[in-house]
Amino acid sequence: MLLKFSAYGFLKNLRFFEPFLYLFFLETGLSFFQIGVLIAIREVFVNLFEIPSGAIADLTGRRRAMVFSFSSYIFSFLVFYFFSNFLLFIPAMVLFASGEAFRSGTHKSMIMEYLDIKGMRDQQVSYYGKTRSASRLGSALSALLAAVIVFTRGNYNVVFLATLLPYSLDLLLMLTYPKELDGELSNSSLSFSRMAGQFKSSFESIFSTEEMGKVLVNASIFDSLFKIGKDYLQPIIKTQALALPVLLTIEDGQSRTSILVGIVYFFIYLNSFVSSRKSAGLMERVGSIARSLNRLLWADVTLFFVAGVGVLVDSLLIPVVSFLLFYTLYNLRKPMVVGFLGTRIQSKERATVLSVHSQLRSIAGIVIAPIFGLLADHFGIFAVLFFGGSLLLVVGLFLGISEPS
Repeated sequence: MLLKFSAYGFLKNLRFFEPFLYLFFLETGLSFFQIGVLIAIREVFVNLFEIPSGAIADLTGRRRAMVFSFSSYIFSFLVFYFFSNFLLFIPAMVLFASGEAFRSGTHKSMIMEYLDIKGMRDQQVSYYGKTRSASRLGSALSALLAAVIVFTRGNYNVVFLATLLPYSLDLLLMLTYPKELDGELSNSSLSFSRMAGQFKSSFESIFSTEEMGKVLVNASIFDSLFKIGKDYLQPIIKTQALALPVLLTIEDGQSRTSILVGIVYFFIYLNSFVSSRKSAGLMERVGSIARSLNRLLWADVTLFFVAGVGVLVDSLLIPVVSFLLFYTLYNLRKPMVVGFLGTRIQSKERATVLSVHSQLRSIAGIVIAPIFGLLADHFGIFAVLFFGGSLLLVVGLFLGISEPS
């Protein structure tokens, strides 16, 4: 199953649109604030769908939830490819959010179910790190292929069409997963009362200890800042690509941008591939998950401010290196969070609880995304980075994760 889990992550991260998403939106005439609104809409609907999707997955079958997820993705990509209107992007974002919600916690719970069946629960951090590294390898390849696609076709929207192939393959892959990964399913029909009972039990598990609550809120804000902030590297690269002497022989500005974006994101994702596999080793050297999570958060605070200074002094190298390290920290931290939660959640509630974590991240994103957009429109991207660093600083001061007693 490690091969199938890794194949899922590899195909899922062949998101050819991802390195060019903000550039695609800007090309259609959207402002940063409108982009922020779209991101917020995505997070709102991820938030609305998240917990029901986890409960439905746990109660009716995780494989069905994954098939529905990839179907929603595919329909959203078709809308983005064929249309270039802000209002039409809204339903596309809703479809995309549906895909995210039904996928996010569900597949992780399938991995955990498999490890339980095989008696490998103590290997969750290292096992999930390996599957995640395959995802990052897919992202690295995706960046290069996306650059080639944009360079040869001369527009950004074609990347959504290209993403249909890997996502269709992932949908078919879900059909080959064994039934045992669905978990314990009830023979009775799905009802509101059953879903409510599932929610109640999951929330009690989540907030049964101060430690669990802190980890969820801490990780959710950290993930949200990364998820929303990472795409602001794209306009930074575009600005530098138009003036970089080595690329001036290429007349078309979009072609210069696609080359530089592809190269930068390839190395960022390649580095993420390595860092995902090092998460368990870092935790062992530091001595505990709590201490590791705190140190990675403080390192991220520093990087936000360093990247902001780099933008202020009109440097390409400083922001690129900072964002590369953002991805490194995120991929070191993610398996630790999943491992921490996985050892403290009952098997039958895993998809639901992990979906609650994703929901908290979405709530943070609903607030953060429009603020980022307004700051970028009125003050510049450096203000986005300084705000992100300041917010994470507050999280570190007041929501630091304590060592278990």
